[in-house]
Amino acid sequence: MNHVHWSLFALSFATGLVLTLTLMVRSVKRQVPVGKSEPTTTKIPVPQEPPKTKIPVPQDPPTTRIRVTRESPTRKIPTVPSAPYGPGSAQAAPDGGGPAGWLVKGHSETRLYYTPDDPTYDSTVPQVWFKDEESAVCAGFTPWRKRSKKG
Repeated sequence: MNHVHWSLFALSFATGLVLTLTLMVRSVKRQVPVGKSEPTTTKIPVPQEPPKTKIPVPQDPPTTRIRVTRESPTRKIPTVPSAPYGPGSAQAAPDGGGPAGWLVKGHSETRLYYTPDDPTYDSTVPQVWFKDEESAVCAGFTPWRKRSKKG
């Protein structure tokens, strides 16, 4: 299949050239006389001075007094941690830390959670924190204790 058919290549090139030239060259059906002529223009009358409109301006414009307070009217709203597994769950910080008072650690890949009573609790690096065991169970996590008894 590496052989080039030069005769077919030349034939297709010649056919394309003939078709292109045939379609480009057409006879002119209508001729337009060429000559110099002045363009016709229409004069539009322009008034000498544009009309002026007077807008009445009051001498003393009304003012609105705004009361200034010393305290800011806004209040600080506490931020809610992101809840990747629903209410009662929080994403772990990059160092593994979680919200204050939340003691249940979760591992999202194994879907296991660990409580402070578990022997591996201190060595476990959490990926998610839960407010309590009930929140972890609602999120579909299994306690580490039950998993170890099955295995």
